[in-house]
Amino acid sequence: MEEHALPEPRTDHADAYEASDVISNEPARMKTGWIAAFLILAGLIMRAPIVVLPLYIEPMSREMGRDPGSFGILTSLPLLMFVLVSLIVPWLADKLNLTRTLQLGMWLIVVGSLMRLLVTWNTMLVATGLIGAGIAILNIGMPTLVAEVFSEKPGLYTTSYSTGLVFGSVLLVFIDPLITAAFGWRAGIWVMAGMALIPALISMMMPQIRVAGSGADASPQTGSRTENRSGAKLRFLRDIRTWLFVGMFAGQAFLSYTLSAWLPVMLGASHITGVHYTGIMVLFNLAGLPASLIIPMFLARTKRVYHLWFVVWVTLVQAAVVALYPVRPMDALWGPVYWYVFGGVSCFFFTAIFVMVLTFYPLKAATSADAADLSGLSQSLGYLIAAAGPLLYGFVYGGQHMPGVSFAWGMTLVVLLNAWCAWHVVRINKFGLETLR
Repeated sequence: MEEHALPEPRTDHADAYEASDVISNEPARMKTGWIAAFLILAGLIMRAPIVVLPLYIEPMSREMGRDPGSFGILTSLPLLMFVLVSLIVPWLADKLNLTRTLQLGMWLIVVGSLMRLLVTWNTMLVATGLIGAGIAILNIGMPTLVAEVFSEKPGLYTTSYSTGLVFGSVLLVFIDPLITAAFGWRAGIWVMAGMALIPALISMMMPQIRVAGSGADASPQTGSRTENRSGAKLRFLRDIRTWLFVGMFAGQAFLSYTLSAWLPVMLGASHITGVHYTGIMVLFNLAGLPASLIIPMFLARTKRVYHLWFVVWVTLVQAAVVALYPVRPMDALWGPVYWYVFGGVSCFFFTAIFVMVLTFYPLKAATSADAADLSGLSQSLGYLIAAAGPLLYGFVYGGQHMPGVSFAWGMTLVVLLNAWCAWHVVRINKFGLETLR
C-alpha cells in the first residue's frame, strides 16, 4: 500500500496533508474534532438560506417597491449556480486543496448573507448568487471530506451534516415569527449570517487536507497521478453508472424543488388555510429529519438486500399516496388529512433518496477524488434537470388552478424513474477512474 508522506516544503501544497497524515498522531487527531464540528454546523446553513428566503419576500418587496412575483428569480438563481459551480469544485480542490475550497464556500455564504441586509435589487441578486455558489461548493465538498477523513465511518459523518440540512431550515421556520415580532424581519437575515459565520471561523482551524488521487499529490518526477485524472469527467460521463447517479439525484431534486415552489399554491387552491396550512408546511419540511438521522447509518451498516427493500417500500408508499390524489376527499374534515399525508410522505421520500445518494458518493467511489468527480457531475446535471420542474408545473397548470389527474400521472412517473435509478445505484459496486474502460 502506498505511504502518504508529508509533502516537501517547496511544493505548491506545502501546507496540505493527506487525510491519513491528519489523523496519524494524537495532536493531529484532535484536529478532526474541528472537522466534525464543521460538518455539523455547516450542514445547518446548506439549505436554509434558500428555503427560508420566501418568508422575507413580502417585507423585502415593500421596502424595494417591487412586485413580489419578480422575486421568483431568487429561487431559480441558486439552482443555476449549483449547475455552473458544481463542475469546477473538484478542480478547486485540486488547485487549492480541500480545506481551502470549503473555506471559500463558507465565506461566500457569509458575504452573501450580509449583502442581503442592504436590501437593493442588484445586491440581492449578487448575494443570492454568492450564496448559491457557496452552497454548491459545500454540496460537492462535504461528501469528499467524509470520504477523505472519515472513510471508516461514512454513515455516521454523513448523518452529521445531512441532518443539519433539514434541521437548519426547520429551526429558522420555527424561530422566525418570534424574532421578527421582537426585532423585525432583518433579524432573521442576521441569524442566517451568524449561522454561516460560526462554521466559517471553525473552518479556519481545520488542518489543510489534500484530496488523495488528485493532481495535488502527483509525483513531482512523473506527474503520473495528474495524467491519470486528465479527462476524468469525460470518462465518468461515458459510464452508465454515472448516469444512474445523475438520475437518482435529479429525480429527488425535481420533486423537492417543484413541490417546495408550488405546494403552497396547491393548498390555497384546495382551500387549506390557517392552522392546517401552517401544520402541513411544517410537516413538509420536518418529515425528512428521520430520514437524515437514520439512513446514512442504515446504509453503512446493513447488507445491500435491505437497501433494495427500503427503496421498494418507500416507493410503494409514495406511489400509493399520489395515486389517491384524483380521489382525495374534499370536505373540511378529511381534506386536510390527505394533504398532511401527502406533504409528509413526499418530503420523506425525496429526502430519503437525497440522503442515500449523498451517502453513496463515499461508499461507491474508489477514492475521494473519484467521489468529488462523481458528486460534481451528478449534482450539476441533476440540478439542471430539476430546474425544469417548477417551470414545467407553472407552464402546464398555471399559478392559480388545481392540477388535474395528469399531475398524479406525472409525479408517479418521476417517482418510479427515481426509484429505478436508486435501485440500480444500490447494486453498483465500488468504482472509480482506474476501473473505467
